Amino acid sequence: MADFSFDSSTALNTYRSVFAPTLRAQQEALKTVERFSRYQFAVATDYFEWGVAQAKASLNLGTPADLTASQTTLTTQFGEKLQGRVREFVNLTTEAQASFTQLLGETTAKVAEAIKKSA
Repeated sequence: MADFSFDSSTALNTYRSVFAPTLRAQQEALKTVERFSRYQFAVATDYFEWGVAQAKASLNLGTPADLTASQTTLTTQFGEKLQGRVREFVNLTTEAQASFTQLLGETTAKVAEAIKKSA
């Protein structure tokens, strides 16, 4: 008769090693989603602040030239903020791509190593 012994620690270690790349990919994805969510919130906040500033400028009764000058200044400041946000977005996407590329490379190397061991 065959002796079937079940080693739970070996089974658990195998399970961990098989699903470790998936867990790490999920963690990286969640970090990336969080960073992009924070970025979107910051951009929305910038738009909101610009709208409030525009409304305040419109409510200050003055000459049309004063209103035009204040709105031009506010729009210029907002444009500079958006340029900074675009640079931030490019950095976020570059870092996310590098992170997932590194993760994919590590996972591929582990799979190749496992295949070599089993062959």
